Amino acid sequence: MPQIRDEIRQTLAERLCWEVARRDDRRVARRLYRKQVIDGVYRLDEGALLDDFFHYLEDVGVMALLAEVHGTARQREMVPFVHYVLLYSLKTLVGIKSMNALPALLFSDEALMQLVGFNAQQVRQGICQRGATKRQGERVPGPICPDTLAKQIVKVNVRDLEAVFNGAIRALARAGVFGAKVTGSADGTDLETTERYVGCGQVTRQVRQEDKQGRVHEIEVTVYGWKVLLLVDAVTKIPLAVKVGPIDEHETHWTRALVTQARAHLVGAARLHTIVFDRGFLDGADLWWLDQQGILLVVPAKTHMAVTVDARAPAAASEGLSHGRRVSTVRHGQGKTTRTERLTTEVVGITGLTTYDQ
Repeated sequence: MPQIRDEIRQTLAERLCWEVARRDDRRVARRLYRKQVIDGVYRLDEGALLDDFFHYLEDVGVMALLAEVHGTARQREMVPFVHYVLLYSLKTLVGIKSMNALPALLFSDEALMQLVGFNAQQVRQGICQRGATKRQGERVPGPICPDTLAKQIVKVNVRDLEAVFNGAIRALARAGVFGAKVTGSADGTDLETTERYVGCGQVTRQVRQEDKQGRVHEIEVTVYGWKVLLLVDAVTKIPLAVKVGPIDEHETHWTRALVTQARAHLVGAARLHTIVFDRGFLDGADLWWLDQQGILLVVPAKTHMAVTVDARAPAAASEGLSHGRRVSTVRHGQGKTTRTERLTTEVVGITGLTTYDQ
């Protein structure tokens, strides 16, 4: 089902964390008749919503960082590369799923295109008329075609992107968006590419697939790409540090680099107080290093570990300090085989554990 402009307007309003306005002409007329003060008059379109947002990015210095990004293998340019970066950023911000939907939902909006840097004539007629004689049918609206954006944005070097992200984090820290004590949450995700991407890693994994007869088979699949490691503020969900490495490298190789980078970004503005990890970052040497840095840490232990068994024993015997209990209903199966189960989860604090031998 194709997207419509109302959907991207709603997405934009939600992602910018602003309240969605509703129209009430009677109330406005009544307040005007009584000569009461009105908070303000706003246009309810994407250009008005993003105007203040772009001004904020300019004010804190993020726009200057984006202007320094340049694509590789570009011999000449008719459009500054920052325009491609801003266009793709807008595509992501407003939640446009398909490149082919850009002319109707984004490129044809003169207000938004003027924010990016295009003028009205470029929006209506395009940057150039190359290929106009070979075109079949009417020209799609917008300064460039979706294929041009797709071909140019992939030329951004991964290290340049990493530098922009970290520069933006420093700018936000200086602007005071983080609290005095910051709790970070670390996680990693795969960014898959083709094998032709220079510098990427590769990893072979077992994947379960189901055939037409419903039988499940395990096959080996080789994946190429990068691993993106993030340390995110648990309150604002804004990244504190970003690292990019080959997809075959383990998360534990980047723990200290992420923490060191985050602390450097926050220096003078906030302090990294606590970090929450998943099991991928479980490494005794790194946990000890974090403790020596004065940082509290939370990381799940694996089921087969001795420290897990030793912690559960006193908890089951009610020897620890209970921090609350939660009862939830879990649904299993579908259709006639559906059944529900009530699960009770209790958090118990245990001290004095010394069996984590790393």
